[in-house]
Amino acid sequence: MLDQVNLSQLQGISVGDIHDREHFEIKWKTQHLRMAILEGKGIDKIIADAKELIVATLEHFKSEESAMDADTLRNFTTHRRLHTDIIQSLRDISNDLEQRRIRGAIELIKFFDVSLTNHLDVEDAAFERELRNVK
Repeated sequence: MLDQVNLSQLQGISVGDIHDREHFEIKWKTQHLRMAILEGKGIDKIIADAKELIVATLEHFKSEESAMDADTLRNFTTHRRLHTDIIQSLRDISNDLEQRRIRGAIELIKFFDVSLTNHLDVEDAAFERELRNVK
């Protein structure tokens, strides 16, 4: 993840490659959750897949925030605020999961399709461009 990489000396690994792997993992876990719901795999499997998706998303945010902390020359307040808002939404969704409600998993899929996908594909692309400009 990004927090395991010295961003000023990437040693042949681009920030984009790291982001791409994390984004792929989140999208892959979303597909697993979607299939578990569509195939009626049962609440235990659905909850497990939903929790894996949430953890992958939180880990991705953690690695991005570490990258932000490593860059003391720029201010990433807006991007951090987006993370805070998404994390709060994930907490709300997680509460439904903890109460063993399928609604939480369905809300997670909807949330991913709109808010999280936009964050990964648009906001993180801008963040990545900014990190590439590290001198």
